[in-house]
Amino acid sequence: CIHQLFEQQVQKDPGSVAVMFADQQLTYGELNERANQLARYLRDLGVGPDTTVGLCVERSLEMVVGLLAILKAGGAYVPLDPEYPLERLSFMLEDTQVPVLLTQEHLVDRLPVHYGQTILLDSDSDMWASEAHDDPDNVTAAENLAYVSYTSGSTGLPKGVEITHRAVARLVCGVDYASLAPDEVFLQLAPLTFDASTFEIWASLINGARLVVMPPRTPSLKELAQAIDQRGITTLWLTAGL
Repeated sequence: CIHQLFEQQVQKDPGSVAVMFADQQLTYGELNERANQLARYLRDLGVGPDTTVGLCVERSLEMVVGLLAILKAGGAYVPLDPEYPLERLSFMLEDTQVPVLLTQEHLVDRLPVHYGQTILLDSDSDMWASEAHDDPDNVTAAENLAYVSYTSGSTGLPKGVEITHRAVARLVCGVDYASLAPDEVFLQLAPLTFDASTFEIWASLINGARLVVMPPRTPSLKELAQAIDQRGITTLWLTAGL
């Protein structure tokens, strides 16, 4: 499972930097502990194997913690782009029937009303601050869901595609199409709703590398070039046009 592969990297080098965002950073150990606490809280709310959990966040440290916590709880994340029209967000929430939605305080007003519980990753952290820091027991297998990705809906209603842990591991473990090693520095630029983010995030964190998360807004080419240079980016995924 994805989170178990991540935990193996934590055991190897808990003090190495896992993720950087602006002037903030988390080591593998720190990221693991934060995700463990949130995961335990999500389990208390009933999240388990194949439970879908909505995730509507901008690029941030909270985004990475939320992703990892959902998987550690046993659930599957459903990425929701805050820039999507309200109708599309409403459809996705209704279609997946997520019992829990993770978001950020400044995005709440952009979200439709839904029957599940809303948790603010950036301002509700006191709710799980007393949870244990150690890894929760693993309750998922390779064939359990890791996330649900929706199609564009250009030929009708958007369709949710179910992606398993095995599929993600196949993409980023033991491959020869790119160098995926601890000395790599990955750039996280794609929206969570775009499958490129799967490679950016998990190829980095599963292989002990460093993940640099770009600010939420779309960067200019000059800003992108500066980030690559200043952060020492070695691996990034861009569309052919860009």
